[in-house]
Amino acid sequence: MAETAAGQESRIAPPDWEELGRLLSRGYIDSGFIGGVTRVPVKDVVRDMLSEARADEQVAELRRTAAAAGVDADKARILEVGSGCGMTVVRGRTAHGLDIHGIEPSMGEYSSTLDVCRRLIDHYGLPADAVRDATGEAIPFPDASFDIVYSSNVLEHVGDPAAVLDEALRVLKPGGLLLIVVPNYGSWWEGHYGILWLPRMPAGLAKLYVRLFGRDPSYVDTLNLIDRPWFDRWLRRHPGRLEVLDWGWSVFEQRLRTLGFGDWAALSVAKRIVTFVHRSGLLEPAIWLARRLHWETPIIFVARKRPD
Repeated sequence: MAETAAGQESRIAPPDWEELGRLLSRGYIDSGFIGGVTRVPVKDVVRDMLSEARADEQVAELRRTAAAAGVDADKARILEVGSGCGMTVVRGRTAHGLDIHGIEPSMGEYSSTLDVCRRLIDHYGLPADAVRDATGEAIPFPDASFDIVYSSNVLEHVGDPAAVLDEALRVLKPGGLLLIVVPNYGSWWEGHYGILWLPRMPAGLAKLYVRLFGRDPSYVDTLNLIDRPWFDRWLRRHPGRLEVLDWGWSVFEQRLRTLGFGDWAALSVAKRIVTFVHRSGLLEPAIWLARRLHWETPIIFVARKRPD
């Protein structure tokens, strides 16, 4: 199935990446994200957002995680909550043959990403509703519609993260997988600002802290500071409905030991920090502490929905 999709993709001319990049750049600059939050140049942020290689990495990670839980992603109906520019949905369909759908809101700072997403969907001749204009708090699908509900680096940005997970659970089939990748604010890294972080730092202190780096503190107010205890509280809202399979520790440890993670966005800074830990002989103590204090980042929350 994936080979057929790849063959179809190869017959389509590439989209106008420069025009799509200009649309995204305006959105990032106008919102103040570039410069005020991240110091990564806008051209690099845009390159990463439109990277086919990055989307392919996400598809590979989704497949790997699903397979570890006994689910074949190639035979699953998948929903991505927060599709951004649509690269994962577009590549998932055109290059990998996945039955993947998405939602992305058109409001505020997300309007430029949905615009790019729609242009990519049209360019590749995909159904117009492959990515729907919707929020995670009101997913426009019936109950038990999907085998996998997936979201990557989105939950920290939504209006009500608990409501988003409630909705994800609603549209998930019994036996289906909930796969949520989200920054861990109980760890030492903040990827939007690209700086070291103090675990479980409250928002007020965080705003003072980012000022020390010359960054815009107001962005902190837009973030949901999610950690392991936050997930534990959410799980208590749904007793017996989910079997938690993973929190992402094994992936985190493997990345620490091998430096096996990409340089997307500000991760190049994180990689330099981990390299320093290696060279300083602090790797084993760091891993020992990280395991006990739940510093894994990101959180990769994997849970199976039990039958009602």
